[in-house]
Amino acid sequence: MNKEYKKFTTFDHPTETLINMAFDLVSNFVSLILKDRYEEIEDFRLHASDIQSEQLFNLLREAEDTEWGKKFDFKTIFSYQDFRERLPIQRSTDLQTYLARMRVGESNILWPGTPKGIVDTFGYNKLPISEQAISEIYFQGINDGYAIYLHQKPDSNLFNGYMVTLGNGSEEHFMYGLQHLLSENEPFISSLLNVPKRMPNEKDLRNCSDSILKEISGQRVSCFKGSPECLQILLETAGTDTLANKWPDAKILFHRSAATTAKLIEAKKNLPAGLDYQATYCSPEGLFGIQDRQDSPDFLMMLDLSTFYEFFPADGAEDQCTPLEDIKLDTDYQMVITNCSGLWRYCSEGPKIRFVSKSPFRFILV
Repeated sequence: MNKEYKKFTTFDHPTETLINMAFDLVSNFVSLILKDRYEEIEDFRLHASDIQSEQLFNLLREAEDTEWGKKFDFKTIFSYQDFRERLPIQRSTDLQTYLARMRVGESNILWPGTPKGIVDTFGYNKLPISEQAISEIYFQGINDGYAIYLHQKPDSNLFNGYMVTLGNGSEEHFMYGLQHLLSENEPFISSLLNVPKRMPNEKDLRNCSDSILKEISGQRVSCFKGSPECLQILLETAGTDTLANKWPDAKILFHRSAATTAKLIEAKKNLPAGLDYQATYCSPEGLFGIQDRQDSPDFLMMLDLSTFYEFFPADGAEDQCTPLEDIKLDTDYQMVITNCSGLWRYCSEGPKIRFVSKSPFRFILV
């Protein structure tokens, strides 16, 4: 058991003793796994092209027997050029007929099986999210954020307390639906640490904060997940302006958002002093980047989350689409996504991507 928590453990409080033991067990187990994962993330610098090529052909092979796999003969796609020439770029409006069929239970259309959910995205359009995407894109990406933070702060007690989900408040409307889907399908070990167990209605932020406060009253909190706005409202509702008064063990806010970099920089100004911050570019389209440097607002592009990337200049035409390895720095791009939710060359409706580094690939959102 960590020495700093021994003072909380007495024979008069056996329940608390068990809770501390559970925190220690989970912390040691998860930290070991995430340490190995960080070494894989480090490979992004040296092997980006190979990693992305592997992502593309894994996706094609897995979807060979779907309706789209047969329509475009995925079995005979042997190069990126084959892929690019054979499959058209898709927009959200192009998917609506397929989504209507998925809603009534048809399977193996864009991706094997049926989607785990069909959720709102940018522009109040809809996108499917598969069970595989929940695991390989979202939860893997969330864990990658933890791995990056633990590498930066190896002495952090990140898993020695509850991880409190606050929501995104007045940010993108679709994040609540995405968070609800993820909370319904979270792995068992995550469910032990995450609170609240049931997400309150995010439309009323004050009531939302009241509900969260009741659930975490007297509990050890290790981190918060949500927007700086929601954290600020929680502190106001709790009647304090510092974390140390209520949750001295909480050291970081994980902010999963699709806001532009300029908006994130502005939002970060509302953070309590001394609180670490890590933003992740995340939306119903996927999870694409994580801030891996505390002193920089750019995102490390996540290359192996069952997603293949293409880009065309924001002021150019779709036929100028290029793979990640051929992008240019300081150029605004529209991202085109292929992933395991069954998005095939799907043109993102989110912010534009501007790369600021190629080794590794880092970007900002504009």
